[in-house]
Amino acid sequence: MADTFEPPLLLEHPSFGVRVLQDAMDAIDFLEEWPLGQRHKLHACACEACFAAYDGHCEAEAARKALIAWARCEGVRACGSVMLEAVERAGVVELL
Repeated sequence: MADTFEPPLLLEHPSFGVRVLQDAMDAIDFLEEWPLGQRHKLHACACEACFAAYDGHCEAEAARKALIAWARCEGVRACGSVMLEAVERAGVVELL
């Protein structure tokens, strides 16, 4: 998928816990959960980049970098990248 983050991001925040963001849609969901009163211009830029990646108008790496910049500004800790391996069996995804 063109909007997939390679490698996925692992983000941590006391209010939101640890999140694995594998693609632009995961990032959009996370950004939209952020409190309205704490959103600012960098949040809007990260959202725009993620929507553009989701729509195929920019590379996923650009959205990933915008998200990391916003996260640093907000004190959301990037725990690094994560490589997930999984298999699907009978419609159930199991992490390896």
